[in-house]
Formats: sequence, structure tokens, C-alpha cells
Amino acid sequence: MKIPTVNVIEITGDDFQSIVSFSEDDEGNREAEELFSKKAKENGAEDDNMESHLDDGCYLNGTYQLLITHSL
Repeated sequence: MKIPTVNVIEITGDDFQSIVSFSEDDEGNREAEELFSKKAKENGAEDDNMESHLDDGCYLNGTYQLLITHSL
């Protein structure tokens, strides 16, 4: 059985730091985008580029990677 989710994944170097999953609905997408934005800002992202990072589904800064993905 597969559960549709939206996931926020943090990677530093070759190590997974965290994976947080939300329900695949409007509320879950909003929560995932809020977490993605918060973590990206904590790691150097600027508000001006956040929409672009969300559209791309990733934020990169050196060895830090932040991803937002949908699994079906």
C-alpha cells in the first residue's frame, strides 16, 4: 500500500538529516512549504528567492541540500 505524501528532506554532505512527511492535500502542502521555507532561511536562503526554490523543489547551499518532493 502506498500513501501519497509531500516530503521535506534535509541532506548535509552524504548524510540524511531529516525527512518530514505531510498529507498530500492543501493543508499538507502548505505545512510542507512553510517548513521548507523555514529550514531554507535557517540555512542562508533569502525571501526574494524562496518562490523560485519552491518551484524548483530544492535549495542548495554548499553541502546542504533541502528538497520538497511528492510521493504517490
